Formats: sequence, C-alpha cells, structure tokens
Amino acid sequence: MPSIKTLICWSCKQEVELPEKITRTVGCPKCDQPLKCCYNCRFYDRDAYHACNEPQAEWVRYKEKANFCEYFTPRSPITKVASPQTSSASPRSNGTNSKPQKDRTKSAWDNLFKE
Repeated sequence: MPSIKTLICWSCKQEVELPEKITRTVGCPKCDQPLKCCYNCRFYDRDAYHACNEPQAEWVRYKEKANFCEYFTPRSPITKVASPQTSSASPRSNGTNSKPQKDRTKSAWDNLFKE
C-alpha cells in the first residue's frame, strides 16, 4: 500500500492527499492544475539558477505546467504553528524584564561602544 502524503497546491492553496508517485496527469481535485510542476517541487527556488536547487535538473520554461523532471519531489506541506495563548499578563511585566524591548536594544547598542 503506497504511503499517503499531503501537498499544498500552489494554485488554490488547498491541501491535497496523494500517493507516493505523482505522474504528469495528476491534477488538483479543486482547481485541476497539475501537481507535478515546479511550483510544487521542494527544489523550486525562484532566486536560484534556473529557479531550481537541483543542479542536475534540466531547465523548465513553464514552471506552472506539468513536466517530465526526474528530480521532482513534492514540497512538504507547511505546518501551522500553534499561536501562543493570549493572556492578560504581558511577558514584559513578569518582573525579569521590566524594560521595554526598545530600551533593552538601545542599552545593548550603547554597551557595544563603552570603553
């Protein structure tokens, strides 16, 4: 039984479950964009040479279209980090750090130039 992974579609930003092997014809069930494209690959980096961090991959002109890249690996889904619980007590008011962040930063900067 193939392992199931999830992928966030680059086009509609929906989470998609997919089998281990993705072919060119597999599309997003919501927007029907191809899942095997550069935008869904973990090697995609728009600032890298050829917009790809895989040095042996061939250049792909249309990053949003399905392609035959042998190095395609699905991008890992972005995990949502639980936000800290909002409480009435501020972390600055706990007695250990009574100075506001701006004052601490300024004093640290001034300490750099003391003799």
